[in-house]
Parts: sequence; C-alpha cells; structure tokens
Amino acid sequence: MSMGNPIMSLLANNTLTGENFPKWKSNINIVLVSENNRFVLTEECPPVPPANATRAVRELYDRWIASNNKAKAYMLASMSDALRSKMEPKECAFEIMESLQEMFGQQSEQARHEATRKYTNARMILGTHVRDHVMQMTNYFSEAKMHGAVIDEGTQVSIILNSLSSDFIPFTSNYIMNKLNYGMTQLLNELQTFEAILGLVKNKAEANIVNKPNSSKGLKRKMAKGGKSGELERKIVALEELRQPVKNSGDLQILGANSR
Repeated sequence: MSMGNPIMSLLANNTLTGENFPKWKSNINIVLVSENNRFVLTEECPPVPPANATRAVRELYDRWIASNNKAKAYMLASMSDALRSKMEPKECAFEIMESLQEMFGQQSEQARHEATRKYTNARMILGTHVRDHVMQMTNYFSEAKMHGAVIDEGTQVSIILNSLSSDFIPFTSNYIMNKLNYGMTQLLNELQTFEAILGLVKNKAEANIVNKPNSSKGLKRKMAKGGKSGELERKIVALEELRQPVKNSGDLQILGANSR
C-alpha cells in the first residue's frame, strides 16, 4: 500500500481491529469512491461472458473483476492478521463487508446509542466558557457520526441551544422569536460575543459590589464624567437591561442587535 498517497494513508493508519469498524468502513468507502470502485460493494458480479459476448459485455465484467480485486486487497491489507485470515478465503469484497458487519455491526449500534445519549443529555455548567461547551458538543456529534448517526447542521444548532446554561436564555429566546438560522461557525461567534458582554461586565460588577458598598453614587459620578470608567459603568447598566425578562418581540430584536 503506497504511503505517498494521502488517501491510502487513511487505511494504513487505521487498521481494523474490531472496535474501530465504523471508522474503518468509512475510510474504505472514501478510498473506493476516490478510485470509482465502490460499486463492487453494492452491485453483484455480472455473469461470466460467453465466448461470443460483445466487447461492451466483456469490458463490464472485466471492470467489475478488476475493481473487486482492488477493493478486496485494500480491505485485507488494512485489517489485523486474525481478521485477515478469516476474510481472505472470500472471493468478493461485498462478502467481506457483510461478514464484518455481522461481526461488529451490533457493537456499532450500541456505540451510536451511547454517543447519541451524550449530546442529548449534555448541559452547560454555569461558569464554563461557551466555546469549550460548543467544542465538547461538536466532539459528541462527531463521535455519533462515526458510528453511523446522521445529524444535520440545523439539528446540531438546536441541540446546542437547548443545552446552554440559564445565562443564555435571552440569546436562545431571541434566536427562536426572530427565526434566525445560524450555521455552527456563526452560532459559536455569536455566543462568544454574547458571553463577552455578560462575562466581563459581570466580573467587574461583582468587584464593585464587594469593594464599594455605596457604589451607586460613584456610578452616577463616573457616568457623568465619561471616560473609560464611565464606559464600563454604562455597560453594567446595559447588562442589567439584558438580564430583564424578554416581554415581546420588540425587546428580542433589541437584544439581538446588542448581542452582535
């Protein structure tokens, strides 16, 4: 197996041992698709052409045989010695795949169920950075996909929104009421912007409450003076407004504008 081809390295670096069957199967499909040979896993071998067969019929048969031999070679070369000894007598690549599916398919079903349960039950812990939470959810999605789950991007966004902590209720409400449609990248960017407004100002506000019991008078003076301190305190006021319950769609539109 040539290591110079990055496609081939998928097989060389992921030898089938059993537990990694879903990933190995995915890699095999990628390699066969790249060489237009995957049809041997879905189409039966054509009948052996008779002596008087046309050229087109013979070429169709010869192509299937050549592609099957190549697919079988890739599969046998990328599995453990124990599995290879069991699969080598089989003549067709699709027979090898069916046999492996029977051996390890049930394990894959269980693994997919476990992976699905991870992202379904996941909830963001208060104080966790939203980026860390989204990346963890993305890992759960990838794990489930590796085991055969199908999760489109819109569903992933909905699951993540449902898993956020209570700090993000205004964000989620705004998203739903305004019928927004973010991809995963935009969602993460918007969540981090929202978090930056809440998180940074929250820490400063707590510091002011602890160190300055009568900070309300100082707040008014600073806001009147302007400058960096005044700007910070104005952000605190904006934060308090953000934390108020959302009453109508007009409030949600304002919140959406502030969070960008």
